[in-house]
Amino acid sequence: MSRLYLCANRILTPLGADPAMVQAAMDAGLSAYQRCPLLGRDEPEIPFAPIPDDALDATLPPTLPGLSPPQKRLLTIAASTLGGWAAELPEQPLPLYLAGPEPYYQPPLITRQFIDHLTETTGLNIDQRHSRYFGSGRCAAIEAIQAAGRALEASGSPYILLGGIDTFYDPRTLGLLQRDFRLAGEGSFDGFVPGEAAGFLLLCSADAPHAQGGAMLAELGTPSLAFESGHVGSEQPYTAEVLADVCRQSASALGELVDTVYSPENGELHYHRELSVAWIRLQNRLASNASLHRPAEHLGDTGAAYGVVAIALANQRLQSQESQHVLIGASSDGGPRGALTLSAINRS
Repeated sequence: MSRLYLCANRILTPLGADPAMVQAAMDAGLSAYQRCPLLGRDEPEIPFAPIPDDALDATLPPTLPGLSPPQKRLLTIAASTLGGWAAELPEQPLPLYLAGPEPYYQPPLITRQFIDHLTETTGLNIDQRHSRYFGSGRCAAIEAIQAAGRALEASGSPYILLGGIDTFYDPRTLGLLQRDFRLAGEGSFDGFVPGEAAGFLLLCSADAPHAQGGAMLAELGTPSLAFESGHVGSEQPYTAEVLADVCRQSASALGELVDTVYSPENGELHYHRELSVAWIRLQNRLASNASLHRPAEHLGDTGAAYGVVAIALANQRLQSQESQHVLIGASSDGGPRGALTLSAINRS
């Protein structure tokens, strides 16, 4: 894969939309957790991390035939994130590589009809023919970045718009997770707090005008991907080593020591165990003062939005010169594991 650069980003999270403010809130220990009656009036309230209602300011079409309530929620979040960005993006049609939710019970939530509505609502100039969807949850953004890098290399196109959106604002999904004792709550020491978020990145190749003009923000390393056969819900043995493998591959390919790590841990012991293994295996690739960040501790589990939001937050650290080389790991419930690095651009 040829060099891939970050040119611009947009996010919307339960703690806000500005990466600097969100990162500052996280560093201060703030959390978006609250208790919500999402399972029904006759069920106890559960911890949840929603995007504030006043941040969801998109005006959707009056009728959205064929879209389910979760799809409408996703569309509202995505459109609110992208509002007003179309005028700042390159004029040519942009392929959209979109990371979306894992299907706990439903078919894929991102359809061509969904993209049509997103285009209509935001005014984005989307190249539908060359757009792709990745529905594997937390790891989907890293899968999308790998595919985007290969697509830019093969096509010679300068830009790709890459996004990640997800929400657990769906009683049926929450009911299934509650049934499997996966949600955090009173007396639970092995559950996660569901959340929601969206993020979008403008990525470019070295031949893009942004790159030629020195307007890139950061350089993305080549993603590493693998499959954990002992994933959540699998009966296969779980060694917790696959995330460690992909993180080590990405960190070793960087050739420099990593000073910041973003972890996919969401509060479940399953994911804490594999991060512990990865941290031990990475010791010779980590700077002595390397810091570890767990976005889900503050934003809830943001699912498929995690990878894109983590990149935007990591880029904020690069721009403020708090970091030089960041490693981002990702784990999906269904088995995909991925990692990539984000590095500061040398302006000298």
